[in-house]
Amino acid sequence: MSFIIKHPIIIMVILIVIGAAMYPLGAVVGKNIPPQNPEEISAVPIGETVLNGTTVVDNNKIRKAPVIYYPEYLMDYYKKQKYLEIFTSLTTGAAPTPIKNITGSGISNNGSAEGIKGAGMLTVQDNKLMVTNPTFVWGYKVPNTIAVKTETGIDIKQGDTTLRSVAEKDFNNDTIPRQYMTLDEFLSWFKNVPVGNTTNLDYSLSNFNDGRNMVPADKIATYFGEGVLKDMQTHPSDQPIMAYNGAQTQEVISETSTAMNYYATTSNILRAANADQFIKAWNNTIIPPHTRAHGSNDVFFTAVYDSDPNATTKWAAHGTCPPGRALRDAVMGAGSPLPTGMTMDYTDTIDNEADLIRGIIVENPNDFPIKIIIWSDGGTNGEGMTSIYAKVIALRP
Repeated sequence: MSFIIKHPIIIMVILIVIGAAMYPLGAVVGKNIPPQNPEEISAVPIGETVLNGTTVVDNNKIRKAPVIYYPEYLMDYYKKQKYLEIFTSLTTGAAPTPIKNITGSGISNNGSAEGIKGAGMLTVQDNKLMVTNPTFVWGYKVPNTIAVKTETGIDIKQGDTTLRSVAEKDFNNDTIPRQYMTLDEFLSWFKNVPVGNTTNLDYSLSNFNDGRNMVPADKIATYFGEGVLKDMQTHPSDQPIMAYNGAQTQEVISETSTAMNYYATTSNILRAANADQFIKAWNNTIIPPHTRAHGSNDVFFTAVYDSDPNATTKWAAHGTCPPGRALRDAVMGAGSPLPTGMTMDYTDTIDNEADLIRGIIVENPNDFPIKIIIWSDGGTNGEGMTSIYAKVIALRP
């Protein structure tokens, strides 16, 4: 072995002679050996999310071929200074297939993911194992962990597996997962449902646009960042979650503004606070192509009384129509249809029957993701608010 390392020129000559002697027979016989299935050598399941440095090739599963069939393997190993492989091949007569022959882009010569931005996906293309370089990745949250009410407390389960049981006397912030509901919300559920009822405590990401496998709850922040986890916690289950945004250019394709009118018959302070919550719900919302989305549900609206005798609704979340008007005009200017739950009216922009969170739905009919930016000139909680602005940004790779 040390001789090989110390005398590379001599060994190169030997390899050339061996290759020249073996090639005619190897070229004929080698054609009859079918290539190895790329899935056979994968270290993780096809469709799995991987990061740079993740081992994706199991070198122990790479097929060894008789050197007489593939003498060029020896030269390949020599170029990479893999002298152990050369020595083993010459002494056993069999050489491992070079990784480059059975892998494509995104995989190093050592069998790990490399050169990808964001969270790639292990896949097979053109009969080679490769790791995709993502551009835009989105999925939907699906229940991962549930609580089942029992006679004495709850069982916390994942699928058919019970992770642990918690007695009612032990309910606290340490024993009850609270990424998606507060302890008070959990206690309210527990006190008002019968034994056997369930509630969702944690979620995974699934149904991805690129077909990748489900990402479990404990891997979401690792693969996609804390911001994605936050989006999952503040959006309904039918909301597409943008897990990776690889936009290289951002182009404003629509923008608008509207007035936050003053009304003497109602509390303009509360109206401004409601407007501020609507803005918070929709600002920075990203909608993938050909999908529909709500704003965030991490907001709170206040019922406001209107003493105007001509008011069609006395108690309502007054103040949400101006930002709703800005949102409506901006997205329609970007090619979206009239959002669900809205009208074309100026003052009654939001349908009286529409839920302000789940009932307002914007569709993106474009072939690219859009990002909604909405803001006002007011201070904290809408104080001094007089104008509201909105724009839609096209995200392009």
